Parts: sequence; structure tokens; C-alpha cells
Amino acid sequence: MKQKLLEEPVTIQEKPIQDRLKNASCITVESALRNKVNLNVSWYDVHGQEQNQKYSISAGSVIEF
Repeated sequence: MKQKLLEEPVTIQEKPIQDRLKNASCITVESALRNKVNLNVSWYDVHGQEQNQKYSISAGSVIEF
């Protein structure tokens, strides 16, 4: 009897925002409240599938586009 291997879901490796911005296809500001901005960064992986990761940026932080 053959055992069926269960495929585990592929998880996105979290990377610093600077690395994600280099490959971003879309950057969405989800909210900007007081001293915090929440961003959703989207990009396409090597298989052509769209991926995204959310970031929270504190006041005074500097990011380069």
C-alpha cells in the first residue's frame, strides 16, 4: 500500500521592507493613523503568482523607493 504524501502549504518568507520594495508591483497604504502607517506590498514570485506582505512603519522611519 502506497502512502500519499501531504503537501504542506508554501509560506512566504518575510523580508525587510527595503528588499520587498525593490520588487514591488503595487504598494498600498492601508491606514495612516497618528504615528503609524500600515502598508501592503505586492510583488510577483518566480512562478508568476502575486504575493503580498504587510508592514507597519513608525513615525520617523525612513524608507527608500
